[in-house]
Amino acid sequence: MSRKKLYLFILFLAFAGYSWIILNHYLLQANKSVVSVCLFRNVTGIPCPSCGTTHAVISIATGDFRKAFHENILGFPVAAMLLVFPLWILIDFLLKKESFYGFYKRTEMVVRKKWIAYLFLLILLAIWGWNLFRYFS
Repeated sequence: MSRKKLYLFILFLAFAGYSWIILNHYLLQANKSVVSVCLFRNVTGIPCPSCGTTHAVISIATGDFRKAFHENILGFPVAAMLLVFPLWILIDFLLKKESFYGFYKRTEMVVRKKWIAYLFLLILLAIWGWNLFRYFS
């Protein structure tokens, strides 16, 4: 992926993420039901590994880290990426650098190693196990 396409894609994802978080935050504040777009949960009725991430990011934004940890630990890296990546891309743009693109390329090479991919899969399964434990208890 070219640098320009990557930066536009990440900025689009960040904008979509912020929009989703803001929409759900206001729905929660108004005591209205939160919109669920989880296809897995809508079809099976059970949570997927990422279910609860939106609530976790909202909890992080409001300073309730304990609740965020309980909702879904994936909220922490997602919140960090939503905060850091757009700023990093902006700094790259202003300073005419490619440090984020270099980070992306290095990360891509690391994740392609089988043992790293298996480690991420194992972590994701553990998170899913936690979601299922909370759901069924």
